[in-house]
Amino acid sequence: MTAIKTLFVLSTACLMLGCNTLGNAPIANDSTVSGNTAKQLAGDVPLPQGAVIKQQDTLVMGTGSSWTGRLSLTVAGEPQSVFAYFRDSLPGAGWTLTSSSFSKLSLLTFTKAERIATVQMQGSGFGGGNEVLITVAPAVKPASPTSRP
Repeated sequence: MTAIKTLFVLSTACLMLGCNTLGNAPIANDSTVSGNTAKQLAGDVPLPQGAVIKQQDTLVMGTGSSWTGRLSLTVAGEPQSVFAYFRDSLPGAGWTLTSSSFSKLSLLTFTKAERIATVQMQGSGFGGGNEVLITVAPAVKPASPTSRP
């Protein structure tokens, strides 16, 4: 019975250590986006220099051009400029803009190969920051119609 308890404690400790890191970056504190951080976390999704990653609200699985998950950012600047940054930068990284809507809560949708990215943005009103959520997920393939006899 002691061996089982020891194994449980060790596996729990390993799990907690694994949850405390995101790649090589600690998740305890928010971090400002640098070239390295952007490549490590966002892979093929360009992030504005100086954006702050809200790591407690971020979940990234995978790396490079196959990651999925959600990035939560605070981006300084006018909402129109931040919207334009994402609208204009993602196509340069191979993403195709499929829809966009600029308003109090703005939304951009992109596709790339078998993935879909949404960029949701809302001005915070305090300090001029913009709350940005980038979600990347595999595209859902439509179900093929079943033939009936």
